[in-house]
Amino acid sequence: MNADRTFFDPNVAIEQLDREEEKEQKRAKRKTLVQALKYAVCTASAGLIQFVSFAILQAALPTGMGTIHFIVEDMPLETFLATTIALVLSVLWNFTINRKFTFKSAGNVTRAMILAFLFYVPFYPFQTWYVHTVKFSLGNTEAAGLLAEATVMLINGILEFCWQKFFIYRKEADSALAKYDVGTVGEFGEITVEKPAVDANGLLELMRAGKDIDKMTDKEMVKELAELDK
Repeated sequence: MNADRTFFDPNVAIEQLDREEEKEQKRAKRKTLVQALKYAVCTASAGLIQFVSFAILQAALPTGMGTIHFIVEDMPLETFLATTIALVLSVLWNFTINRKFTFKSAGNVTRAMILAFLFYVPFYPFQTWYVHTVKFSLGNTEAAGLLAEATVMLINGILEFCWQKFFIYRKEADSALAKYDVGTVGEFGEITVEKPAVDANGLLELMRAGKDIDKMTDKEMVKELAELDK
């Protein structure tokens, strides 16, 4: 047995790693919940921007500009323009605030923005079809229209959150430099470090035994050290 690791207990080390893995899984679940709550707040603010923008544009644009057939219905051109511009403004706001506040990404902005807009390439036509279909299937009343709008906004929120979390920011979430992350410099010049599962002597012994430590997890290295000590 290596004298430098007389007090090394692999069982204790493995139990500690298991506890850390369990804590990490719980942290990941809490993180997803917090992200969902943040996203809901940001999306609500984007919805408000869309509503206000639409109202202003609807009042500002001249009436009688003509009509346009979009997906399933004829729409006044001014309504179509107001809807589209308000949606673009809402998406821009939603993208910007979620990128910085919810997902804390430092990835390529242009790539992320293009992917965010690509979500609406199929969803905008679907939204128009859905609202029209639900509204008329329920009697073409104002209440039916409100119900259709409310449900499509809920569908939009859920699908867009999944699109951003699991596609756009899947590898970029929390890539922005954060205080107190391991290996980063804090506001007072401190560098946060964490105690490794295997110390330098243990790594040296593994390399002497011909082990490829670059391809091994902490738990695998602990187990290999336990075998070497026998």
